[in-house]
Amino acid sequence: MKKKILIIEDDAIVAWDIQQILEKNNFEVIGIASSIESAFDLYDEHGIDLILCDINLGKGGSGIDFVKNLKLLKGKTKVIYVSAYSNDDVIQKAFETIPDSYLTKPFTEEQLIVTVKRILLTSRSHEMNHIMPTERELQIIRCIADGLKSHEIAQKLGISFETVQTHRKNILHKYKLGSSAELIAYALKNNWIE
Repeated sequence: MKKKILIIEDDAIVAWDIQQILEKNNFEVIGIASSIESAFDLYDEHGIDLILCDINLGKGGSGIDFVKNLKLLKGKTKVIYVSAYSNDDVIQKAFETIPDSYLTKPFTEEQLIVTVKRILLTSRSHEMNHIMPTERELQIIRCIADGLKSHEIAQKLGISFETVQTHRKNILHKYKLGSSAELIAYALKNNWIE
């Protein structure tokens, strides 16, 4: 059975490109929503496995608003933000909704398909009781395992101290861990670090 994907994107050309890439790779796109209201209508009509969500939706709210409301009202649904935004403030707000991944535009077809497959694979596997960390989360986990402090991680990765702190907090929350030591042990167990 094909996995059902909802695209939330207000740029019709970008949405159409994403749909073509997904359908070419045997995914079922159940619809494209350009607003929060139409996104909820499509979500309620279909069983959705994954949402690809732009952040800037123009009038009527953002993709972040949609994901916050979705998680409050409907529970956990897999979400990948697909956005041109890469500044720390927007990313921090996006990560507060605990998405499954964040793909920055422009991206390649391969980047999109690999990200979608990774997220859907982790949701499908009965053997995996965790969500794979994003690429940025893996970088931060590896830096923590190397003994780097948050300010050193920020300098090494070229991001702000506050972004590192937000990532650390979100990673611990995501995996229900209480400390960096637990995180390192968990990462070792799941072969995220050597």
